[in-house]
Amino acid sequence: MKKIIATFVLSLFVITAFSQSATFNFQYYKVKPGHRKAFNDAMKSHTAKFRKAGTPQAWALYNVVGGSHHNEVMALYNLGISWAQRDELTGGTEEAMQDFYLNVSPHTEGVTAGEIITYRPEYSNASVSDRSAKIRTNMITLKYPVATEFWDVVKKLTKAWDKLGAKIATYSTSGKPRIIFTRRFPNGWKELDTEGKIKDAYDEIYGKGAHEKDMAIMRNHIIENEIMYMTMQPDLSSK
Repeated sequence: MKKIIATFVLSLFVITAFSQSATFNFQYYKVKPGHRKAFNDAMKSHTAKFRKAGTPQAWALYNVVGGSHHNEVMALYNLGISWAQRDELTGGTEEAMQDFYLNVSPHTEGVTAGEIITYRPEYSNASVSDRSAKIRTNMITLKYPVATEFWDVVKKLTKAWDKLGAKIATYSTSGKPRIIFTRRFPNGWKELDTEGKIKDAYDEIYGKGAHEKDMAIMRNHIIENEIMYMTMQPDLSSK
């Protein structure tokens, strides 16, 4: 697992080292009931043939728990490329597309969602190249247009995350007005057992009552907060 993550990080670093922006694609596959093993076997073969690490086709696949995509598989690809690099993107080869269509697709009910996401360093305390096998995402749908006061609070949150030792990368999305907070767990889910309270860290930095006041500002601009837990599947991911 560690070797695969390290390879994945290296691939991402090579792609993003000279990029002005870092963008990604993700999409969710809904696997047919009773087809998970067949899906895994077909996806493992497809990835080994057509999506090797260090190539533009590399991807990482995660099992999803919770939220509207519970028990689906999330694929993360076009890893960290700039918008300029997107101008040069081409689709996969005919052979790769046929392989997926003939061998993987029969085991899925389809793609249930997908977007382009853009890394927002000004609202993050984790590098775009930070990776872990376990992540938690808060996909937050916002009222539009989003006021400056909302973004001011998100910037303040990064210091509280630092104090808690939580590494979180923030992304904007291409669909609805949303942001995604992605928490990495390099030591596994056990980090949650000893996690401190964000309220205490926030108030210690900004003063008593600051957390309650600023969270009220955020809530005024939030429609929905969907939480998902994801575990990387190394046997299905590029290596």
